[in-house]
Amino acid sequence: MKKQLLSFAALSVVCACATAPAFADQTMPQSPVGVSLRVGGFAPAESDTNNNAGTSWLAAGFDYKLSGIHYSKLPPGYFSVSIDYAGKGNYRSAPLLLNYTCGKTLYWSAGAGVNFARFPQDDGVMNDKVRFAYDAAIGLNFVNGQIPLFLEVRYFGCENNRLGGTAVYVGGRF
Repeated sequence: MKKQLLSFAALSVVCACATAPAFADQTMPQSPVGVSLRVGGFAPAESDTNNNAGTSWLAAGFDYKLSGIHYSKLPPGYFSVSIDYAGKGNYRSAPLLLNYTCGKTLYWSAGAGVNFARFPQDDGVMNDKVRFAYDAAIGLNFVNGQIPLFLEVRYFGCENNRLGGTAVYVGGRF
């Protein structure tokens, strides 16, 4: 029951962030919404996971910039909520994180939250516990046309080492 409630709460946060811009007043000039979408590849850090599920997984992510939240003791930047997905075979990782990002052209980001993961244990049982997760990223923003694009390298860590690894993304900001 606790896991279902946590899953429902996480899904509610992501849905609220994704749909809030749709209800904005259309008479106002349109400014950036604060949504980033990214896609790329993920490489698990643990050799056992690499042997069982391969070294390259599909990865995708969604990030929503939270406006109006400031903390004066941090360098200038912004908070965001993100959810990512990486998976292959019986392995999957979906971290839901609160991040802090600093920088303009070259930027860095760090965050913490929970990981909704699933993987086979050594005894063959599927392990799907919700675990503590964290991330750190460095990226490069560039503009090509009307959509600001970015390249990013992000490390995902997890309470269980089987699901930690590095993702390389290309994405757009809306």
